[in-house]
Amino acid sequence: SPLRLDFFGDTIESLRGFNPISQRSIADIDEAIILPASEICYPAIAGKEMQLLLKNFDKAATQYAWDKDESFKLREQIAAGQRFAGMEFFLPIFYPLKDQTSSLYDFLPTDTCLIHFAPEMEEQARDMVQERIITNFEEAESTATPALDPKQIFLPPAETKKRMASFAQIACTAFTKTKQIHPLSSTNHQVLKQDISLQRKERGMIPPLSDQIRIWQDLGDPVILCCRSPRQTTTLAELLEKHQHQIEILENPINLSNFPQSFNSDILYLCDQPLSKGFSLASPAIHFLSESELFGEMRIGNRKRTKEKPGEPIRFSELHDGDIVVHRDHGLGRYLGIVTLTLQEVVNDYMLLEYRDGDKLYLPVDRLNLISRYEGLSDREPRIDKLGTGSWRAAKAKVKEEVWKVAEELLEIYARRELREGRRFSAPGELYHELEESFPYDETIGQDKAITDVIQDLTSDKPMDRLVCGDVGYGKTEVAIRAAFKVVEDGLQVAILVPTTVLAEQHLKTFRERMQGFPVTVECINRFRSPAQQKQIVSDLSSGNIDIIIGTHRLLSKDIKYRELGLLIIDEEHRFGVSHKEKIKKIKAEVDILTLTATPIPRTLQMSLLSIRDLSVISSPPEHRRPVKTFVARYDELVIKEAILKEMRRSGQVFFVHNRVKSIYKMASTVQELAPEARVAVAHGQMSGKELEGIMVRFVNREIDVLISTTIIESGLDIPSANTIIINRADALGLAGIYQLRGRVGRSSAQAFAYLLVPSLDSLSKDSKDRLRALMECNELGGGFKLAMSDLQIRGGGNLLGVSQSGHIAAIGYDLYLDLLQKTVADMKARAAAGIGETVPIDLPETEINLQISAYIPEYYIPDINQRYVAYRRISALSTATPEIYDDLLDELADRYGTLPEETDNLFKIVALKKELAQLGISKLEKGKDAFVFSFTDHTPLDPALLLGYLQKGSKKRKAAPKRLTPDGRLIIPARIDSPERLFTVLQKTLVELSSLTQ
Repeated sequence: SPLRLDFFGDTIESLRGFNPISQRSIADIDEAIILPASEICYPAIAGKEMQLLLKNFDKAATQYAWDKDESFKLREQIAAGQRFAGMEFFLPIFYPLKDQTSSLYDFLPTDTCLIHFAPEMEEQARDMVQERIITNFEEAESTATPALDPKQIFLPPAETKKRMASFAQIACTAFTKTKQIHPLSSTNHQVLKQDISLQRKERGMIPPLSDQIRIWQDLGDPVILCCRSPRQTTTLAELLEKHQHQIEILENPINLSNFPQSFNSDILYLCDQPLSKGFSLASPAIHFLSESELFGEMRIGNRKRTKEKPGEPIRFSELHDGDIVVHRDHGLGRYLGIVTLTLQEVVNDYMLLEYRDGDKLYLPVDRLNLISRYEGLSDREPRIDKLGTGSWRAAKAKVKEEVWKVAEELLEIYARRELREGRRFSAPGELYHELEESFPYDETIGQDKAITDVIQDLTSDKPMDRLVCGDVGYGKTEVAIRAAFKVVEDGLQVAILVPTTVLAEQHLKTFRERMQGFPVTVECINRFRSPAQQKQIVSDLSSGNIDIIIGTHRLLSKDIKYRELGLLIIDEEHRFGVSHKEKIKKIKAEVDILTLTATPIPRTLQMSLLSIRDLSVISSPPEHRRPVKTFVARYDELVIKEAILKEMRRSGQVFFVHNRVKSIYKMASTVQELAPEARVAVAHGQMSGKELEGIMVRFVNREIDVLISTTIIESGLDIPSANTIIINRADALGLAGIYQLRGRVGRSSAQAFAYLLVPSLDSLSKDSKDRLRALMECNELGGGFKLAMSDLQIRGGGNLLGVSQSGHIAAIGYDLYLDLLQKTVADMKARAAAGIGETVPIDLPETEINLQISAYIPEYYIPDINQRYVAYRRISALSTATPEIYDDLLDELADRYGTLPEETDNLFKIVALKKELAQLGISKLEKGKDAFVFSFTDHTPLDPALLLGYLQKGSKKRKAAPKRLTPDGRLIIPARIDSPERLFTVLQKTLVELSSLTQ
């Protein structure tokens, strides 16, 4: 984990590890070793060492006859102490003396033992690498590109052998070349795997495994079953106990120090210790089983479970000067930053907003919860409002009426669904658990919860209508597979409706792979099937010979009949047309429904849909997934060639994006010349739909190595073998567009690469540089909410609720629209539960507080302005939060930044007051010279009679000024305040008194 260092002056007071997601400290540590960030450390720019370094560079440039322009650019970067990509390949220039550089072997202890697996292959691989290094150098030399002789950078093969010879070595090989042989007599379980595979459809996996275990145990041999995870250990133990096996779960790691005496052959041992393959030893006899025997080749990944990230709200760190924001009470304005003002000797921070005609609004930071970043459903900038007019109130009122109608419709859908009785499916059986364990990865927490939710829905009396949301490749398909299998296990059929033929073919491949060996028939119907094939599929479907049918809108045709349909799975419903949606509605009324979507759902929308439409969000990527490594480079055919060949060497595929149809075929020819062995194809939007789909299906089926295409690469596709994308003229594309394209790769455990090619790094505009820099910084999986919202604009999110609301979202912004919807739904449900009539809820104003004290976050406390914005946003939201969340944020700031300054503590206390003031119907609290002044809303719960008695009661101290109520309804309570601590103490006491006056 990363470290947090607390300093007192130049002395480190404490070292703590912290969680990078929550930013909270984990534990104190005593020491830490901090390694240099690079192999190269620059000398002082003006020193003698820099002069020597430049002299070495000039010498190399002359020796290798480098191109003068390229050489000059590199020299300027070195002279300025700038880092550049690939600088490690110039290591001998920075460190010319032989003892200044080292290899791996210099760091190995003398008693190191080197283990060689298949040394005959190792030598071949080493020769290939050496050949590639020499070829690259020769190509660079032919174009005068700056590069050093490989002998100066890499150890020659002969030197590598010499270095390895100084260490003890073990070679594991099937070929004998030496007399020093230690034969290892072991056998694999290939026969057992074949038996399980052959009997799986008839008997399942567990019975043939159980039979073989008994044969070994009858011979007196111990058997140990090595599992991938604690959950798998528990599941397999339960399944094998049903076959009368005596089970014992071993501690991890397995202790073999007293073997074989410590193992009883009558007991079947299980342990949470994964093996890639099982094996049997002849002497002493013992059998190790792995999940490979049961489920085929498994991928053993990182078994740590990461905490599921919640869907993030709009973050203030993503606000920039000039952005359009929405003020709940004043409408759309332009954000101009945070400013510090001193008013009547009181220092505070304010958010500066600009409205039409240059009007300015200074918003106190304790009211930032009134602000949201404007997100419409298009890229067009909206018209900002004018302060002091009724246009914003009118627009908001109109949207509120529409929101009320939407909420009514949503609750009606919910009520209808609650009244309808659904089919209750049986609890998952042994076959289901076998399918569950055959999943080659550990489920993420979000995926696991989604699967549990779906199975609970299916086994309940209520009909299922669940929406599963998660980015492409986050594991939604596996959720659908489990649901489909459960329904088929009970003898019913499943229909899977997808928007495109390509996606249908991909789902067919995935479902067939997962259902292989199980008694399930999966078929697909789309335009790629001949009329005769389609006729046969329709016949098999109606007779019940097909269990799972996958198809496009062809599944909605009149000739499609089912023997008994139990579940409809819809992938990306919003991509279907109106007529198709009407047909889907008819099917929905009769069967259980599972809908999958990759459209990002903000937390506010999740809350809006809660209890109206059952929702499962998978927001964490699979644990084997790595962020895409992104490089920005000048257009260079050598870079393109190396990127393509590198991907092809690992049997992968490449996307090459060239967004100009006119020259796309010329670019394809260039790529074909650079990589003659590659199977290259072209795809663009001017092709016919059928031709384009045909190319995409060939790419999905790995019949194409390099796909040259415009930006039309289909967003829903999950192609794990495509792990390199080259984007030509990346400077001409928008940030969201590049992010979308980059998201097409990195869908597997393999490291993915994105190359953003530009004509020249020097000629890039500032905007282009900022855009590409933002993309390189946004390397985390999941991408960041801002880019996800851009994705939402591209895919269209107005219909996620089942009703089109794009016009109203454009009027007031996505965030405020969803906030209104959430509150309206909650209000309607509360009123329905209490039996109160339905009326549009009153929008109460935010409580305004002015206590004439400094309440802000000083710059010295949180120096980074973005982090300060985030802190202000989170503090202002505490006015509606629970005490636990309030205390947690206090602890977090103290943990991250140190003891709270007095001004920040004041800010927390002011925000905490808002909740109490709002409950008493107080719209404004001001501190006068010697009194508190309270203004009330028309809906205050204070009892007038009790309030009158409170005023008449008077003060015990005769000299104190009396409490009084002004003609305009303001309550003035005298109070002498000499410090902030005294202020909050007196104020709290006053609020307790006022609380006793409520009706």
